[in-house]
Amino acid sequence: MSKDYDAIVIGSGLGGLTAGALYARTGARVLLLERNASLGGAATTYRRGALTIEASLHETTHPLAGGDPKRAVFEALDLGASVELVPVGDFQEVRSALLGHPFVLPHGFDAVEARLTERFPQERKAIHAFVRQLARTLKLSELASPEHGVAWRITHVAELPLDLWAVARDIRASLSAVLERYFGDNEAIKFAVAPNLPYYTDDPDTFWWLGYAIAQGGYLRGGGYYVKGGSQVLSNRLAEIIREEGGETLTRCPAVGIELGADGSVTGVRYRSVNNGAETTARAPVVFANAAPQVIETMLPIPQREEFMRPFRDRPLSISLASATIGLRRQPSTFGVSSYSTMLIPGWMRKLSDFKRGTALLAEPPCDRLPALCVVDYDRIDSGLAEGGVFPLSIVCADRLENWPETSATAYERKRDAWLDAIIARLDEEWPGIADAVVEKTIATARTMHEHLNTPGGAVYGFALRTPEHVPKGPPQTFATSIEGLFLASAYSGFGGFTGTIGGGAGAARAALRARA
Repeated sequence: MSKDYDAIVIGSGLGGLTAGALYARTGARVLLLERNASLGGAATTYRRGALTIEASLHETTHPLAGGDPKRAVFEALDLGASVELVPVGDFQEVRSALLGHPFVLPHGFDAVEARLTERFPQERKAIHAFVRQLARTLKLSELASPEHGVAWRITHVAELPLDLWAVARDIRASLSAVLERYFGDNEAIKFAVAPNLPYYTDDPDTFWWLGYAIAQGGYLRGGGYYVKGGSQVLSNRLAEIIREEGGETLTRCPAVGIELGADGSVTGVRYRSVNNGAETTARAPVVFANAAPQVIETMLPIPQREEFMRPFRDRPLSISLASATIGLRRQPSTFGVSSYSTMLIPGWMRKLSDFKRGTALLAEPPCDRLPALCVVDYDRIDSGLAEGGVFPLSIVCADRLENWPETSATAYERKRDAWLDAIIARLDEEWPGIADAVVEKTIATARTMHEHLNTPGGAVYGFALRTPEHVPKGPPQTFATSIEGLFLASAYSGFGGFTGTIGGGAGAARAALRARA
């Protein structure tokens, strides 16, 4: 076959798959290169014995929710016909000594306000104002959404000043600053509204309030959804679209260099086959980089690297994650697990800022203190994972690559396995009997994320969403680069998570189509 293409995608994470599929649907011939043996990057589901392991997805917002960037992608690629989204029910259960008995956070702003008020009646006015600000922030973020026509805008124009004030007042505020304004030193209610902090960061003092309001607000408004069968179903369908349109998807073929022409624009990509070591050059005028800028930098000619990295050099990376999965011989509900998603806040954590201290614990072997854990029971919904008599529980906490400096493989594995056992013991304290029912177990650390995803620092959400030094002129997104024809299509385009990464791929595809036009 000819080695000429209309576009080449480096990496098969959701950003690259989305960009490649959208571009392919315009009649373009696309080549996708993946360094690993399977497609999907973090959006992967795999087997270990009888256990089905979801690599990353716990839940996402529904594509048809107002202003959701996945909507245009799902509609353009008709993904709704092949990707089924299952509602997860109540958003989260939170277990903390500060809260007393478990607190279940629902979805739907009215229900959220009612449930919070029931538990914290003394905070009634603050809760009402807080929920209202979330709603107004979401509404303003949807103002330019294409699914809202003129009639919608006219209907909402009277509330626009209030919506603008809700955003402008805290445009540079941190999550901690806003929560303190509403709730003062009531750390219990802060744990109730932001228990899943590790899905975004481990430092509420530097995390941008606006990022929380839009992401968490979306969940609190419309609830969470899971891709039935696992995130691999979505990855496989996007790759299939590329092939249906005449393109190719190659695994075990890492990109090793980006070729530039005399005018400095992209002309192709060199890649190597892991199977036989052969190096090939594929030609194309467009390259979608589903990788961190730090990785793409090494593929560019040396004279172009400094200018390419200028927008990214000083941006801090997001946190990483430690993600364990255990397989049980009995349904988790028989041990008392009562929610799809449960946040276990340890007794030593007395304030939201303690999340950062929890991350640092993984630098040493486990002791009497553990970080906060997010536990997901896929058997609570029709996930398609709890089959074959083994029931998966996923457990996640924040992590950083510097927590795993061990140079000896034996030392690393010993410490990693000790943390896995400590996590299982913690679950057994909460739900007695779980430890004896474990038939499979595995854990991926920040070091695993670094090695498998080829991301600096093991960062899983791209760049950290820090509070801006100045009032931003728009969303912190970068698709086009200093290299003509080279586009970022990943979490590093702007936002992490499933929604942000898919949005990054869509933004890169749009930018490439504008440049082509």
